[in-house]
Amino acid sequence: SNFADVKLPTKLDVIFSNAALHWVHDHIRVFQHFWEMLNCDRTRGRQLLIQCRGYGNLQRILTLLRRVMELSQFKLYFTNMNQPWYFAKPDDTTKLLRAIGYVNTRVHIHSDHVSLTNREIYARFVKTVIMKPFLEHLPDEKRRNRYLELFLHEVENRSNSSKKSQTRWSLDYVRLNISAFKP
Repeated sequence: SNFADVKLPTKLDVIFSNAALHWVHDHIRVFQHFWEMLNCDRTRGRQLLIQCRGYGNLQRILTLLRRVMELSQFKLYFTNMNQPWYFAKPDDTTKLLRAIGYVNTRVHIHSDHVSLTNREIYARFVKTVIMKPFLEHLPDEKRRNRYLELFLHEVENRSNSSKKSQTRWSLDYVRLNISAFKP
């Protein structure tokens, strides 16, 4: 299912989305559909309020995931894999919104690093939330666990700390904040 396929019985005053739009690649279609879903009554809100992942999101993690994907033992499984997310740039999003007709657009990036306390918690989180679309390409649990282990090893090797116990288990989130109005 896609945001652009949602049908509602009434028009909306506000469309709010948090941490979801980056799963949709066709932002043109989605923002056009949002335009159609917003009220035409000028006395009402008619506003988009969206936060999703933006350009540069998880860059460090994705670089390491790709490094493991390129290993001979995994390369075959990822030959047809497409990026599961679309991390839009603020300028591209602003241009798109204005081309559709939105006004008073405010689109900006906010970087946020989240540190998890240890390897086990980090591994569980990354495996469940970030690596899921990657792990689905591997045929069995043994390979999935090996992929995760090699990724964690890459994280440890690229850490600022020389001691494994002091490895910084962090996530480099980049949020795209969007506010726009239908005139």
